[in-house]
Amino acid sequence: MKNYLENEKALLAFNIWDINSAKAVLDGACAQRKNVILQTSSGLYKKLPQKQLREFVDSYARQCGVKAWLHLDHCRELDVIEDAISNRWDSVMIDASAEVIDENIAITNRVTEMAHKYGVLVESEVGQVQGCEEDIQVQREAIASKEDIQKFLKNTNVDMIAVAFGNVHGLYQGEPDLHYELVEYTTQHTGIPFVVHGGSGLSEDVIKRLLSISGVKKINISTEVKMSYLNGIKRASEQGLFKEDGFQAARVEQCIQNAIQEFVVQKLQLLDV
Repeated sequence: MKNYLENEKALLAFNIWDINSAKAVLDGACAQRKNVILQTSSGLYKKLPQKQLREFVDSYARQCGVKAWLHLDHCRELDVIEDAISNRWDSVMIDASAEVIDENIAITNRVTEMAHKYGVLVESEVGQVQGCEEDIQVQREAIASKEDIQKFLKNTNVDMIAVAFGNVHGLYQGEPDLHYELVEYTTQHTGIPFVVHGGSGLSEDVIKRLLSISGVKKINISTEVKMSYLNGIKRASEQGLFKEDGFQAARVEQCIQNAIQEFVVQKLQLLDV
């Protein structure tokens, strides 16, 4: 089993919700000639045509000349993880971060044992990232402790690790208080890729600083993709495309696609610095 992040300096992971959003992200990746991760939340995963999405991502990425991987994000249900593995998702995240560290370790080990048989990578989290990620809400932030990070790394065989270091899901209220020392501590104690959750709303300077830390390999972006969708709708409205007389759904959809693609291009440019 080979970790798809090993040969990448870093990858951005964008949350998608259907084939159209997947196409828009891939169009942005194609424009920048950058490989990319497409993420699905556990709640939306259940509603997707999984096999058809897998086939589309494979074929369209080949057409675009980039590599694209499918990742199941923040999942607490083992049966959903098992289904994603059977549908050839490239990686899955078991989120047992709400449990005490020993239980987190035990659940994570159950998932790695199951996933690694099929060459599927596993991500897990230490501490709890505050905010709302699709159908998972965390009201109180729980910054990871160095002791828990060390214990988790020593007793699991995960392929990617995320820790709560002051990052949040959703948009930030003011300047985030990020504990960069926890990111550095984690990357110094393991050779596996570090995942930054809550990438939406982080300034370019913050993202560049995180990417400068050796071992930070994946940054997740969800909320801003949805905001790009909303911006596309606003553009369509400003252009008068919602008038009933001569209404063309395809023109509205193109505005949305363009808005998402432009956003993805803008974010991927940060990887060139």
